Amino acid sequence: MGMADPFGIIGVIGVAGQIVQATVKFGLDWKEAPAYARSFMAEIQALKTVLSETNTNILLNVDFKDLFHGRHSTLLSQLGETARDTDTHAMVSACKKELGSLLEDLKRRANGHPIGWERLKGAFLAKTTREAVESLHRQCRTLNSLVALDALSLSVSIHKEVREVRKEQQSWCADGESKAIVDWLSAVDYGPEQSSFIERRQEGTGQWFLNSPQYREWIKAAKQTLFCPGIPGAGKTILTSIVVDDLHTRFQSNEQVGIAYLYCDFRRKNEQKAGDLLASLLKQLTQGRSSLPECMKSLHDSHRDKRTRPLFDEISSNLHTVAALYSKTFIIIDALDECERNDGRRARFLTEVFNLQGTCGANIFATSRHIPEITDRFSTSTMLEIWASDEDVRKYLDGRISQSGLASLNACREEIKNEITKAADGR
Repeated sequence: MGMADPFGIIGVIGVAGQIVQATVKFGLDWKEAPAYARSFMAEIQALKTVLSETNTNILLNVDFKDLFHGRHSTLLSQLGETARDTDTHAMVSACKKELGSLLEDLKRRANGHPIGWERLKGAFLAKTTREAVESLHRQCRTLNSLVALDALSLSVSIHKEVREVRKEQQSWCADGESKAIVDWLSAVDYGPEQSSFIERRQEGTGQWFLNSPQYREWIKAAKQTLFCPGIPGAGKTILTSIVVDDLHTRFQSNEQVGIAYLYCDFRRKNEQKAGDLLASLLKQLTQGRSSLPECMKSLHDSHRDKRTRPLFDEISSNLHTVAALYSKTFIIIDALDECERNDGRRARFLTEVFNLQGTCGANIFATSRHIPEITDRFSTSTMLEIWASDEDVRKYLDGRISQSGLASLNACREEIKNEITKAADGR
């Protein structure tokens, strides 16, 4: 069943279409059409297109209505199914009436007479015809204004909602009990490291990686693994920080996306047992929720009186539970080769991460040196080697030369960049 058209916007589109088709039915040759006729018909066709797109992509679009569910839409209040006797309604009705009169005038002039452009000239140039087109112009401008108002209103509403979510997150994190629970879970905080690494990034570097098909597919699809090996000094850690920063930027207003990351470091091997690493992931995903998950409170309560630490299986179980609260989860692990391998710790950790992917569809990003024991675990994953691209080397050198302030370096800037880039050769 077709949708009702209480305010005649479909009727206006129909009449405009009939006017465009009328001359074809009359058998007129458009190659001989005078300028006034061509200009008039082009205007009618353009205005018809605007009305059609507004009707199809906005008024009849269920997604648009859902977007404004619980929010005010100026456009829908004027032209929606429940709107009655609005100013926009009156304008649409007037447009339909005036264009209908033009169509009838064209038919009347053509009826029973030889058809020619001169005979239809009066209909195209009549004052009422121009007024009808100008009314249609005003209507289209009004619709554009209503859409612009809705877009502005929506952006303000979303900003407010995001701000409230962040306030809730800050509120529960500031709450003594909640903060004590996440701190009890893991004392490690990778935030300062992330800030330090991303500050060292020269602006624009790493863009080749973010633009790569492999990375874009990893972002878009679910249950994906992107493994990025590289030689020492290739920039794996800085690139990891770029990925973390990109994810936070992309999904900063989407609380349904969970992001957790690790920077492995052989100097902290005592803090990087498999259970410690899982606990850190669990801590970050817990902090990403607007309120403390009940399972985390239960876990803490079960150990509080005994003053014991959570067991490996408990951490793993709760990690799966919290990750499942998100519609999409990203796990980022830098420098797997620096993760402690004794007693099978690294293997056990990777097994748990892949299990998490299997049950919750998490996306995994990992970097490492070329170590067979590690690369074999990612043999079926998408692989993209990390290397110092010529573009990144040149941008880095540009920044360093500019910071030096030495005129002698600026004078031979291009020569310096060419020689060092050639010598670096991706290293």
